[in-house]
Amino acid sequence: MMCRFRLRSALVAVTSSALYFANLTAAKAVYAHYMVGTTTDAHAQTDIETAAAAGLDGFVLNIGDPRQSYVTSTLSALFAHAPATPSFHLLFSLDLSAALGAGASLSDYDALLAQYKDHASYARGGANDAPFVSTFADGGLTNETWDEWRGRVFDNAVYFVPDFDHTQGYYDAASGWWDYWGGVVDGLFSWEAAWPERAGYGGAYPGDVGPDAPVAAGAEARGKDYMVGLSALQYKDAYSTNLYRAGELNLPERMKNVLEMTPKPEYAEFITWNDGPESHYIGPLWPEQNTDADPARYATQTLAPHTDWLPLIGSFADAFRANASSASAMRPSPSSNAATGALWYKAILQSASCPNEGNGGVYAKPDGWDTGEDVLNWAVVVGEGSDGWKARLVSGGEEIGSVDLVEGMNYGKVEGLKAGAQRLEVVDGDGKVVRVAAGGRCVSDGCPDGIYNMNPQVVGLADDGNDGNC
Repeated sequence: MMCRFRLRSALVAVTSSALYFANLTAAKAVYAHYMVGTTTDAHAQTDIETAAAAGLDGFVLNIGDPRQSYVTSTLSALFAHAPATPSFHLLFSLDLSAALGAGASLSDYDALLAQYKDHASYARGGANDAPFVSTFADGGLTNETWDEWRGRVFDNAVYFVPDFDHTQGYYDAASGWWDYWGGVVDGLFSWEAAWPERAGYGGAYPGDVGPDAPVAAGAEARGKDYMVGLSALQYKDAYSTNLYRAGELNLPERMKNVLEMTPKPEYAEFITWNDGPESHYIGPLWPEQNTDADPARYATQTLAPHTDWLPLIGSFADAFRANASSASAMRPSPSSNAATGALWYKAILQSASCPNEGNGGVYAKPDGWDTGEDVLNWAVVVGEGSDGWKARLVSGGEEIGSVDLVEGMNYGKVEGLKAGAQRLEVVDGDGKVVRVAAGGRCVSDGCPDGIYNMNPQVVGLADDGNDGNC
């Protein structure tokens, strides 16, 4: 009798626990930051379908100047197509930096928020399932201004998770910061933490979650949520800016560290889906989005597609939503693949000398150039039954590395990048090549783009055995 009672109690406890963790899992989501610009209806539809197929839960829609006609038309297209994928949701990120710089104000967002906040495809969050709103920057606005905005637009029924990381005391989770801002926010998002340090913001090394940790802990201690940012790199050589923030292993290292975070973030946001000029796009770049000459030197879908990062991101998203605490829990995405992953590298060597460097501007070495490395970067996710598998790296026709694989996500960088074709092979225990990443642009021993182009080539694993010619 005692045993039966204990068994029933255990079953009830297990069932309750399963429901509890199911609720936790359901609450977690992985988004991509989406720059709202000129986009055709067909491309808006493709973006949603591609992101959803990759395992993302939605887009965080960056709206700069809300008064622009392209904002109206692109939002209309996105919200028209999102209902076809009921699990995919959209939310607004108010880009106060761009908006205020263009002469707009916080109130200029009111009409768009009123129009879409109750849409079936608008994301909701928090205990009250309220419309989810984020920001890029704080706009220099006061807590009183934001508090008034909450009441004016939402009657305080809003789930507000802004990027306020340039406000004093933010990254220290200072008690004074929380005294001032705590009544305004429902959660926090740290944009600058996604990359290594620059100008006093960012991690100590690629993939570092050190800046996130105190912010996330401070939020949890006050019953608030945290959205963590992830990004592959930041390289920009346009609009009077020339900078590079690694890069290399920033993406997989941060994936690993995010999964190991305590407390665990409720949300993850990939920066970005489609910001070509910043080079951290993971979705397709459409020709109508940017026709300017400077970014076209390094960021087009033809020159440097990045969509082959999506299967790796999908693998992370599955693990994140499942509340996994280690990258060893990651599995190939889609599960039908024997291995998921990618190879990425820059097509210019650190020894390069570009002929117009003396002219400065876009032709100069970017700020951060010296942090670049002549390496092949790679990440491979394998599942059960992969004992004895290896990742083999080939550069310029020469094998430069071989690494034993284990279940979950494996990643690394191999020195010895050479001019010519680059290749990643996944080899099983019998020596058979299972999947190959090859066919990206050749590494040059010169200056092929006329600039110090740090935007990487990204080549995904495939079954077709590409010979790697370029």
